[in-house]
Amino acid sequence: MDTLREHDTGRIAFGRHTLLPERGELQAHDSAPVSLGPRATAVLMALIGARGSVISQDYLLKHAWPGQDIHASNLRVQIAALRKALGEDRDLIGTVAGRGYVFAGRLSSASGCAAAFSAAGESARPKVRPLPLPMAEMIGREALLQNALKRLDGCRVLTLAGTGGIGKTSLAMAMAHRVADAADGVRDGMKDGVAWAELADLCAADGVAGAVAGALGMEVDTSHGPNTLAALAECIGQRPLLLVLDNCEHLADAVARLVEMLLQRCPRLRMLATSRQPLLAAGETVLRVPALMVPDETEPEGAHLLQYSAVQLFVTRVRAADGDFHPSPRMAGLIAAICRRLEGLPLAIELAAACVPALGVEQTAAGLGEMLQLLRRGRRTAPARHQTMRAALDWSYALLTDPMRGALRHLAQLPDGFTIDAAVAALAPQGYTAFDAIDALAGLVSHSLALVDHAGTPARYRLPATTRAYALELRGDVELATRTPDAMATV
Repeated sequence: MDTLREHDTGRIAFGRHTLLPERGELQAHDSAPVSLGPRATAVLMALIGARGSVISQDYLLKHAWPGQDIHASNLRVQIAALRKALGEDRDLIGTVAGRGYVFAGRLSSASGCAAAFSAAGESARPKVRPLPLPMAEMIGREALLQNALKRLDGCRVLTLAGTGGIGKTSLAMAMAHRVADAADGVRDGMKDGVAWAELADLCAADGVAGAVAGALGMEVDTSHGPNTLAALAECIGQRPLLLVLDNCEHLADAVARLVEMLLQRCPRLRMLATSRQPLLAAGETVLRVPALMVPDETEPEGAHLLQYSAVQLFVTRVRAADGDFHPSPRMAGLIAAICRRLEGLPLAIELAAACVPALGVEQTAAGLGEMLQLLRRGRRTAPARHQTMRAALDWSYALLTDPMRGALRHLAQLPDGFTIDAAVAALAPQGYTAFDAIDALAGLVSHSLALVDHAGTPARYRLPATTRAYALELRGDVELATRTPDAMATV
């Protein structure tokens, strides 16, 4: 394909052709100028201004014949005239069946089609896809939402980090809608400038750019590596945009490269990422998403427990399945105990609440002794990694290195509040040097599978209850797999 380039103001060159929009002329290097006429010129300018994206037939009709009810056959006449004027390069204007037309020239810089945008208008840019709608209201997160929005205002890249099921995606979605709503109707603002790119289903790093392109309404050939990233940067250009990258943890390296490149080339771009681990990209600010508030063990039973966000979430989810559910003061105490045991983790609380219509609150509380077996009744339409607690932890475990996996299994035996020295001592018999043990523990913290409290000296570490249950179960599986046949016979 030919590369678009701007020779001077009001002249757009591509391949061996030069377009003079004000004159409505198309000049080729080896032939006389061809007069296009105002309609054909407007169509060509709109196609060039779209920067390689498909332009619908309806848009071209409204752009070239503003305010008129024109039959589509008139557009086909102008497209045919343009292809005739292009001669052997007629394929530069392509037809996409059922969708519209596309100009096939590759853009080499953000200024490469400045004249086209001047004439065709910013409306020729690709339009970002509509934001996904929240599936349920956020409970007990308003203060966190306001804090996160304030953080986003003060940086260009904010990563919401935390363990699986902590509510990162829900928070990011609420933030995206708040930003879009706040700027609704602002000229040159964010009305169409919040794009949502879902990365969870991607298996390879080279799919990241394609997912972002799709969120921006672009159609690009993602097989060209750096050229694809350049096309993304060119599409965004100088316009204000909030780009949300959801579920980045398994592609952190590729996402970090994309983030840094776009930051350099798009001065008005901000990015919001969700990930179980920080991206470690230049310019990144990390906000760890906390658990919901749970009542302390010393809190007496009573209706006041329903003021805690973790308890509110539990009750709300039960009522969604049983509208007659009204917990008594004693039942509120049991719910508070469940939420404490699950440490305010929203996904775990929702999975526990899903058990109540069948088991009741008391039996659900009793069943938490085998919490991974109990917490497996998620929404059928939820992502696979969120349908059970074990699936959420499987997703995180798969991202760990072998030393981190081994450390997780063995550190699960330590009581809450262990120190680095205790971790080193526990892992030494497994062949870990002091450096290896500290590095593995740091990795578990980064992946949100271990929590650290820096309030005292030395710092104290612990595994969340669901993570500990998972790690102990894995440890049992590993030990069982390494037993001799004779030992297995005695089990």
